[in-house]
Amino acid sequence: MQRLPASATGMAVITIFRLIFSSNLMNLRLTQKTDLDPIRKVIETAFSDEEDKVIVNLVADLLSETTTPPIKSLVTEIDGEVVGYVSYSPIFSHRDAGITGYILAPLAVSPYHRKKGLGSKLIDEGKRMLSEDGIDILLVYGDPNYYGRFGFRKETAHSFVPPYPLRYPFGWLGVLLSDIVVGEIPMKFDCVTSLHKPELW
Repeated sequence: MQRLPASATGMAVITIFRLIFSSNLMNLRLTQKTDLDPIRKVIETAFSDEEDKVIVNLVADLLSETTTPPIKSLVTEIDGEVVGYVSYSPIFSHRDAGITGYILAPLAVSPYHRKKGLGSKLIDEGKRMLSEDGIDILLVYGDPNYYGRFGFRKETAHSFVPPYPLRYPFGWLGVLLSDIVVGEIPMKFDCVTSLHKPELW
């Protein structure tokens, strides 16, 4: 593994981040709109036929939507080929609670490149990026056994009520990115338009 210079901070980390996996060069960078087709290929191999159509449409919507604060996404490349993707989109509270948050969705890694820590790198870099931006909480709707490895807990997400009823409430998780104290009173929020679809929840 190449060591980053001690002076490399902020977004510079993304542009120079390099790892060696079995002689393959991995690059972690911000997503570009031109990445849609290679991301689509990753999703088509990572999900079932029924799921991949929904998620491909979601990715296309997220890449074209403009919000304040902005939607942020990352890809991983191995030898120039996109093999992983993650998106982070902001949430908007119904009341001014002084808390800023994002949702992680979706996350996809090519099945041909799993067990290499690519998903972990996408999540860890996203947490670091959002923390540097002053974001307080990151939410996710997914497998507790997987996301629990990154500090996501159902207790943390309990105070944040998503825009639609959840089919799998046990998968609603959160991790604090700051030292803010989250109150016990449930807080309903809205998400970006791309995620504002009941079938995604």
